Amino acid sequence: MHLSIRWRLTLWYVLALAIVLIGFSALVYGLLANALQRRIDRVLFTESQEAEEHVGSDLMDWIQETYEHEKVACVIYDRAGQVLFKTPILSPASVSLTSPARSSQAGDVTSPELGHQRFLVRSIEAPGKKMTAVLLAPLAEVDTSLEKLLSVLWIAIPGSLLAAGALGYLMARKALLPMVELHDLTETITADRLDRRLPPPKVDDEVGQLTTTINGMIARLERSFAEIRRFTADASHELRTPLTVIRTEAEVALRQPPGTGEYQQLLGSILEECDRLSRLTDQLLFLSREDARPTDRPSSAVQLAALLADVTETMRPVAEAKSLNLEHTLQNHAQVRGDEGRLRQVFYNLLDNAIKYTPAGGTVKVESISEDHHIIINVRDNGIGIPVADLPHVFDRFYRVDKARSREQGGTGLGLSIAQSIVQAHGGSIDLVSEPGRGTTCTVKLPQVQGATDKE
Repeated sequence: MHLSIRWRLTLWYVLALAIVLIGFSALVYGLLANALQRRIDRVLFTESQEAEEHVGSDLMDWIQETYEHEKVACVIYDRAGQVLFKTPILSPASVSLTSPARSSQAGDVTSPELGHQRFLVRSIEAPGKKMTAVLLAPLAEVDTSLEKLLSVLWIAIPGSLLAAGALGYLMARKALLPMVELHDLTETITADRLDRRLPPPKVDDEVGQLTTTINGMIARLERSFAEIRRFTADASHELRTPLTVIRTEAEVALRQPPGTGEYQQLLGSILEECDRLSRLTDQLLFLSREDARPTDRPSSAVQLAALLADVTETMRPVAEAKSLNLEHTLQNHAQVRGDEGRLRQVFYNLLDNAIKYTPAGGTVKVESISEDHHIIINVRDNGIGIPVADLPHVFDRFYRVDKARSREQGGTGLGLSIAQSIVQAHGGSIDLVSEPGRGTTCTVKLPQVQGATDKE
């Protein structure tokens, strides 16, 4: 059975109160019983002192008067344990119950004539005599007082728990009422109504903090849904363009006689669009895998200097084909934890962009330095640069600064997005600084392996 929070709060409250009340009642009962017992013991001790004062004179008269006025019975034994004096009402059976040989210094006893009694054993001295006095005081009033207290507690505790339970339920219901309202309002927010927000909290309590948290979560969901919609729209557009070109050129090719130059040109164009479509699909698949990849960082040690040198040499023929000067200044023994293949793709993308957008005769430079337990890699060029208005969007998926030029050069607008995704998965960061007409610098910052100089 599943109980609601209000019922669980009520039951916990009642249980806690029950423990407190039972503990408090036991303490009160024990203190009262102890106080009444000590009062009886004081009376018995006082009477025992008076008994010692009356030894040898009017002890029997004192015993009778003590019982008449204080209701305290008394038995006097000699050294041999024989009864010398006793309260007349006590029978031989009662006297045996209170025999000093069978009794402790003080305690409780039940007499056939007197009922429940408190007794005290005390030695008294007389000239030439040594006697033992046993005094008994009635516990009827004590028992009655304790029984009344128990009766009151038996009524008061369940009544208090019932009242506290009802009050606790009402308090829990009132305290959780904002949660119910929050639930009802949250139910109205769907994927199509993510622009709605919960009313701002009136007070900064737990419910107010939860409201703020939910509003923040809805805002993040709204941004995520917007990015997904934009990504879907952009992907559809990017996929539709080459498909349209392929369809159009295939229809034209079908109307041409096979083997003609125009026919061959159309087939070549179709193959180029298929290649572009294949490349775009591969990049989309890669991004999808990066998004679904576990958050654990790759743990293999990668010699970054060797990787950068290899990527630079691989891209050198491309740079030389554009009459570009490609340089690299790399720090030796620099290691990072990561996936070598994915990191290689990052720097291929960055160098490819730098070479594409640097005019002939320009320079592209790759350099790495160590700083604060990180390795910083800069890819610099003195190319056309990026307008200031476009800089905040360069890492957005499918974003291209010059859409017509990028399409001609085979760009999809996913290269920097892929680079950013890989770098962040390695616990690093990537940033881009550019000035139109003067060039661009892309900076990658990765955590360095401390104390490692050789490749693991």
